Amino acid sequence: MTIDVPIRPGAALNDPETRRFVEDNIINAKYNWIMRHSYIPDRAYNKEGIVNILANYPWQEYGYKYGRWQRELFFDELPFIPLRTWEKKYQTLLLIDPRDGSPVEEVNGMAKSVEPPSGRLLFAGDPHLAGVISTMRDGKRNISIVGSTRLGNPEGDQQIGARARDLTKVMVPEHAPQVQLFNPPKEYVKYLGPWLADHPEKPSNRL
Repeated sequence: MTIDVPIRPGAALNDPETRRFVEDNIINAKYNWIMRHSYIPDRAYNKEGIVNILANYPWQEYGYKYGRWQRELFFDELPFIPLRTWEKKYQTLLLIDPRDGSPVEEVNGMAKSVEPPSGRLLFAGDPHLAGVISTMRDGKRNISIVGSTRLGNPEGDQQIGARARDLTKVMVPEHAPQVQLFNPPKEYVKYLGPWLADHPEKPSNRL
């Protein structure tokens, strides 16, 4: 199958390499049995969503941070003991404005193939809602759907993946869909520490 939709001037699918990659690895993707029966093909590599975004939005370059310190229970099997320790967690991406280094949006998805702790990637869509990222890891390109963590609990990649999938199917630049966004739960935020890109060493207990 090939891409057969109108493509706006300047949109990402005008790039021959992007178009060829999407046709070969998204539209005509071949998955093994385990992958076919998982949520990943539908929520990370949804054909309709990826093609719609890339046919309507241009690629934009962002910096990113991936991986941060988070306080986790020291004794998982004894949750009533409140002792916590700093652990590295790789759950969300923080998109960074490459011009001034300011944070743009924290996003999550079911296939974040990026090199920690920081780097550059391409994004198409609206970072405050949902979109498609193009990343490189171990010399291989990956294109997948991500959504703002404000679409759900930041740790809920399946929930965010489902809402981002639905948004990418209908988003166009001139029409922002009506979407309910959420602040992250207080129980999640209070255990967050710095991003690994900013603080590679384990924080002190006083931080």
